[in-house]
Amino acid sequence: MPTQMLRKSIKSLLEKNSFLTHVDIAKKLKKDKARVSGYLEAMADYGDLSSKKVGNSKVYFLNKNKKVNR
Repeated sequence: MPTQMLRKSIKSLLEKNSFLTHVDIAKKLKKDKARVSGYLEAMADYGDLSSKKVGNSKVYFLNKNKKVNR
């Protein structure tokens, strides 16, 4: 799955679900957890997503206040 397609798939999932862990996203997309985790961190750095630590898990959600588009 090309990079842009994976990013769109992640965004689409998070539009339908308020928040998800990287494990939830990986299962729904049938992708490797490590790969998905890397994309989520990159998307968070880019400003597309935000994350919050909940117990032992980190949940991701769409960033409503996206940073300046790069």
